[in-house]
Amino acid sequence: MGNSGLFTGLANRRGFDRELDHAWRHADELREPLALIMIDIDHFKLFNDRYGHVQGDACLRAVGETLSLVALDKALIVARYGGEEFALLLPRLDIEHAVALAEEARRSIEDLLMTHAESPCGIVTISIGVESHVPEPGQSAACLVEAADRALYDAKRRGRNTVVAHSPLLLSSAS
Repeated sequence: MGNSGLFTGLANRRGFDRELDHAWRHADELREPLALIMIDIDHFKLFNDRYGHVQGDACLRAVGETLSLVALDKALIVARYGGEEFALLLPRLDIEHAVALAEEARRSIEDLLMTHAESPCGIVTISIGVESHVPEPGQSAACLVEAADRALYDAKRRGRNTVVAHSPLLLSSAS
């Protein structure tokens, strides 16, 4: 996993973790929000199994390049988080703006029209989880990652090719 960014041209997980710690401290000092967008390529294992690793690598590169273009001036870092997962770290972005950017990313990947015969819609799509908040005393950056990851899991559970924002208010009102 350490070299996962080599062929996509993106930062790897180690680089992401370093930036996250720095950005978290900075957001805490300034009392500003920090957003995290977690992205997973839908049915990527099936894509790799059908088209092979060379095409799988090309798919990962295309997704990484597209995400970098979408997040161009907003993201502190666009990283290959591991496997077919990507992460975008966005300082000073509240949840509404982070969700709008995530939706733009989702549409941009869909618009690539990369054939994926094993996917229900026939093209490569992504699922996205979003979280943004101002660090609270005693919190670590891990809570941001966990919340974005839970939202990503919810996006996949809801049928993929969708954006889900983690929101404690929404979660508590649903119970």
